Order: sequence, then C-alpha cells, then structure tokens
Amino acid sequence: MECVATTAFGIEAVLKRELIKLGFDIKRSSNGRIYFETDVSGIIGANLHLRTAERVYVVLGSQKVKSFDELFDWMVELPLERYLHQKGRFIVNAKSSKSTLFSLRDIQSIGKKALIKRLQKHYGVERFPETAESYGLLLNLQNDVAELWLDTSGAALHKRGYRKQTGSAPLKETLAAAMVLLSHYGKDRTLYDPFCGSGTIPIEAAMIAKNIAPGLNRNFAFQRFFWVSKDDYNTARRNALKQIKHESIAPIVASDVDPGVIRSAKENAEHAGVDEAINFEIADFSHQNFSAASPVFITNPPYGERMGEEEVARLYKGLGKLLRKHKDASFYILTPVSGVEQLMGKKPSRTRVLFNGPIKTRLYQYIGPPPKK
Repeated sequence: MECVATTAFGIEAVLKRELIKLGFDIKRSSNGRIYFETDVSGIIGANLHLRTAERVYVVLGSQKVKSFDELFDWMVELPLERYLHQKGRFIVNAKSSKSTLFSLRDIQSIGKKALIKRLQKHYGVERFPETAESYGLLLNLQNDVAELWLDTSGAALHKRGYRKQTGSAPLKETLAAAMVLLSHYGKDRTLYDPFCGSGTIPIEAAMIAKNIAPGLNRNFAFQRFFWVSKDDYNTARRNALKQIKHESIAPIVASDVDPGVIRSAKENAEHAGVDEAINFEIADFSHQNFSAASPVFITNPPYGERMGEEEVARLYKGLGKLLRKHKDASFYILTPVSGVEQLMGKKPSRTRVLFNGPIKTRLYQYIGPPPKK
C-alpha cells in the first residue's frame, strides 16, 4: 500500500530519517508529508514508533480532477470495499489548495455520495446502517490533483497518552521529539531543560534514550479495521516492549520556578514510565549549577502576554551569559520571540522555522564542540 505520514512544517527531514531508520521505502516528499510504501505490519509499526509524525494515512487513490463530476466518477471506481466495512461510519473531510474545486463543504458532500454509491454497487444494498467502526477519510486536493486518504491513526500521534497535565502554551510532543532528534543529544550526555513546564522535552528525550516507542500507551484507528489482525498488532506491541533499553542513562535535569508545574511534570513522567530517568528541580535557571561536561540544553522558554518586554530581554540575556560560560555545551532554544540572537549576544550555528500548532517559532541552534571521549 502507498501511505503518507504527515508532520509539522519544518521537520519533514527528521520524519524522513525516522522512516528510513525503520526500514520504509520512501517514494517522495512535499511540505508536511512523506510518502512511503508498506504493508499492514508497516502501518502498525509506523503508528507505534514514529516520534515526529502527526498521522499515518493509506492513500486509496489519486486523480487529476477539475469538476465535481470528475471527482464523483473517479471515486466511484475506487475499490473502497477493500478497506471500508459495509456497516462502517464514514467521516469525510476535505482540504483544497490551488485547485479548481475549492468549496470544502461541496467536496465533502460529493465525496461521501461517491463513496456510498461505490459500496452500494459492490454490496448490492441501498441503505447503510453505519453501526460498525468509524473511518476517517480525507479528500486532499492540491494543484487539481485529488487524493483520498484513510486515517489509520485516529487521534493525532502527538497525543502519546502520558501528558495528563499541561501548561498554558503546551509544546507538542512531536515537536519536542524533533528538537531532541535535531540536537546532538545522546544517552551518554547530560541534558538540561531549565524551563521544563509540563516536562515534554525531557520526557521525549528519555523515551528516545531508552528506545520507548511513543505509541505504546494509546489506541489507534486501525485497531478497529477488519483488515488488520489483532494478533499482528499484539505481536508488534510485544516486540516494541522488548526493544526498550533498561540500562541507566546520563542525567536528564528538568527544572522550573513553579512548584505546581514541577508536580505536574513529575506525574507526566510517571505516566510515560521515565520518571526514574529525570531529575526534577524547583529552581531559577540564573541560580542553577550546570556542572556536567559537554551538556546539551534543549528548552522552550516561557513567552506570552504575562511577560513584559523587560522580563523577556532579561531572560534571553541570562541565557546568553549561560552560553558564554559553558563553551563546551550545545544549546537548542525554541521560541516565537524575535531578536533572540541580539539579546543573547551571539549568532546561532543554525536557525530553523518550526510550527507549534499555529504558532510560528524558531529553533536557535548553538552547536558546541563534540564531547571528549
């Protein structure tokens, strides 16, 4: 089957590396999506193991269309009965970009009618009770090419299941994982997050260091599909559990000034099964002792209306002092605040534009020397 894994803009290369490492055959990529070929076991594995994907879809077909008649006629010919149960509940969504057909409501309506028409023809029935499992479908039109996708994930993959408590501006788990994977962090290097909030970055780092599959604590849409074996899923899950590394890793230190936030972060780490790998501290970063050799700082400092310009400036000037003091460290700072490099007093090695949901941010990468052996 042809599949597509979607992700946030800016981390496509990270997701592509993940897919290659998992052994998938990459076909092509574009903004926010990587196409690959696999089988049913690969769909299960992708959902269980991908850290930076938002969803995994099966591509049921693609066709150039410029009218609703063409859209309907194309969909009626797709072998949808291979994937959709006769009694299923079908939820059709739509997206359109740079296409002749742009009314999402009409695209959805025509798509649903064509889907029902195809199943009526195949099963020889007029009415569908829609009492079985739900199927989420997406009609994606781009440059007049329509693709019909079947969602195998269900809830977005950033919803790992461990985060019961979040702050006011939570960092997506997939983006936190991407930050860690983009860094020079490894299980033998100490990681600091001095603005840990709900603990997402240190938790994702611990899961990566211990090779804990991010999908172990949640359910997926494909588990309800008639063409996915429960035995195959259970086998894949057992194999993922066997791959967890239980040996100790270098300290991960997560700190914040708010005691309530630290309590929530600890609970989240417990739910993720990595609480023993993270040292949580109630501390102001300007008074902390970061004593490890060649550490990695990965953090998402606070921002928003509650912070005035002077407080923001003071925070980043403090980070600049920390950067100059720890010349053997690497810093990865994600923020929507502009002018960060001027406040820190140093130009980053590299800057990436990333999106945390609708919020445009930049990842400032200050890459230090490799650690001494």
